[in-house]
Amino acid sequence: MSFAQPNISKESIPSNILPEIRNHIEGLFQQDAGDRVKAARILGEMGSHASPAVPFLISMLEDEHPVLSRNGTKTMESTTPAKEAAIALWKIGKPSAEPLSKAFQKEGANVRKKIVQVLGKIQDQYATKTLINALNDEDIHVQCAAIEALGEIKDARAIESLSALLKHKKSRIQQAAQGALSKIIKNMKDNQAVEPLIDILNSKEFFTRSLVIGALADMKDTRAVEPLIGILKDEDANGRSEAAKALGNMKDSRAIVPLIDALSDKESRVSDNAAKALSEIGSPAVEPLILAFQDGDIKRRTKIAIILGKIKDNRAVISLIDALRDESWTLRLQVAMVLGNIKDARAIAPLIDALHDKHPHVREAVSNALIEIGKSAVQPLIMAFQEGDIKFRSAIIIILGEIKDDHAVIPLIEVLNETSWVIRSEAAKALGNIGDPRALIPLTNALNDKDSYVRDITAWALEKIKSK
Repeated sequence: MSFAQPNISKESIPSNILPEIRNHIEGLFQQDAGDRVKAARILGEMGSHASPAVPFLISMLEDEHPVLSRNGTKTMESTTPAKEAAIALWKIGKPSAEPLSKAFQKEGANVRKKIVQVLGKIQDQYATKTLINALNDEDIHVQCAAIEALGEIKDARAIESLSALLKHKKSRIQQAAQGALSKIIKNMKDNQAVEPLIDILNSKEFFTRSLVIGALADMKDTRAVEPLIGILKDEDANGRSEAAKALGNMKDSRAIVPLIDALSDKESRVSDNAAKALSEIGSPAVEPLILAFQDGDIKRRTKIAIILGKIKDNRAVISLIDALRDESWTLRLQVAMVLGNIKDARAIAPLIDALHDKHPHVREAVSNALIEIGKSAVQPLIMAFQEGDIKFRSAIIIILGEIKDDHAVIPLIEVLNETSWVIRSEAAKALGNIGDPRALIPLTNALNDKDSYVRDITAWALEKIKSK
């Protein structure tokens, strides 16, 4: 016997409804569970027109009699009147929301779970209050279903309650709350959502605030700039870091000076995001960065130099050139790299002078910078080569060989007869790198060099030119 009559009497069926709907509601009272399943399905297909059936369908949510039935693809599947009643309520839609919300407090845990699941699918904000109350349900399955439903409805009123669950003792609840919050906040992308999102910035929950900051950054609404600047001084490093990243995305000039200040933040993730943000803001940040570069600790000045190198604005060149004489070798090294990135011809002569730097890492960075600048540095390098010690002249030859400009070929051929074997070997190597055939005869003659190392390098250079 599979009879499970709805707990509402047939006499409660309204008399003023369409006969067709009345007949199918009466079908929910059938003794056979299969007939009840069929009636529920038909009412669901009728959509909102079947709204008079809602109380009767709700009363079937505990009817778990198993039924084998054919689905839309004509294959057999197992179902229950309760499952089909839930589907029907969802298909009927918004007319189901209020009755379901009112029924929630009166039912057992299994039915409460079904109710919140249906409310989530209907996605009517009328149900938000009921679902928020369900977050405190004694049954964890009901709680999880309510969290999921709130994520589907995407009502911002649920944010505070869901945020509170991020500290729940059960990880399952925490993870579900994170998923729901992500859906709600990512849905808040129109201009009307800006003020509510700004209000949520005061949340002490990092996950929630991080989502809000990301949403505001994507929206790029200028109303969010000042609140985000305020977070740069927040006690929470996570908030400061996320705010710096967002301000870079928004590219508002009001954030430039606060972001420069944030370069001194004791947390590297904050200072790194502030540096990245200033790079993204770009040209408007150059003058304030140049001003800030004049003083401060080496760590901050080095970060500023890196930022200016990424922006590649010629206005920074003079200040960077001056820093090639700074006491800190780490700053001198970084400045040399940056000048190579900017490639401004005004830096060539100062960089050539910096080949005399006492620190080997700086000299290496200077050489790479001149190589990066390329052909415009060739003639100044050739001129500078005329005098200086062996270390200085060797560095210039190596740079010319890496630039590979044919204007350097004749000057390099001429130094194959230098007295220093170091100069001769570096010249042979540079000519091999350049690969100009004009060097073949002079290099062939250099195979008779008195120094075996020079002869070996010369043989390598000849082979390299011939292989081209």
